[in-house]
Amino acid sequence: MIALALQLAFLLLTLAVLLGLVRLVRGPTVLDRILAFDLIATSIVGMIALLSVKWRTPLYLELVLLFSLLGFVSTVAFVFHLHRTLPARPSAREEPPSGAAPAPSPPP
Repeated sequence: MIALALQLAFLLLTLAVLLGLVRLVRGPTVLDRILAFDLIATSIVGMIALLSVKWRTPLYLELVLLFSLLGFVSTVAFVFHLHRTLPARPSAREEPPSGAAPAPSPPP
């Protein structure tokens, strides 16, 4: 029974990696690609944990920690880089500068 559950989980994680690769290639924005990369990294961590359970050895748990850390740090680094390089978008609720006259309201 446990072997069937492991195979099913491994199959679902493989499907998640493949769908993440599709989003990584086709993603319309950079943020979609970053999320796809994070999905792939998390799925690979799950696969390594499943292999550790299947082979009944705790040796691969250190590898799980390493991949988790690398996935998290790289995602944070991508987002930090984008935050610094992309121009800031003004929000709709921003007030005009103190010396500027307010925008006229539309007629009723």
